[in-house]
Amino acid sequence: MSVDTVAVKEAPRAVQVRFMGDLPAVVGRRQLRIDMPENGTVSDLMASLSDSYGERFSSRVLAGPETLHHYMLVFVDGENIEDQDGFATKLGKGDVEVIMLPMYGGG
Repeated sequence: MSVDTVAVKEAPRAVQVRFMGDLPAVVGRRQLRIDMPENGTVSDLMASLSDSYGERFSSRVLAGPETLHHYMLVFVDGENIEDQDGFATKLGKGDVEVIMLPMYGGG
């Protein structure tokens, strides 16, 4: 008896991304829903957003490969990625909310 190998495609994970501050002007919307692989990470999400929105997005959010600008905060389901695994932070199970928030000081 032979055994066939079947590739199992990962189920997409619905990720709701909310853009705060001046980011809606950069991407043209306040929020979007994007399907990511089940084992997707913040790194995968940033790569997808950079591909979709180009250099204007990348230069505004990223200081370098897998490095946020010092004024940028990213939360996955309410938790800062810097308090988790940074860009390796998993996008979780079920529906996921990511908030991208540029912080500005002044006075």
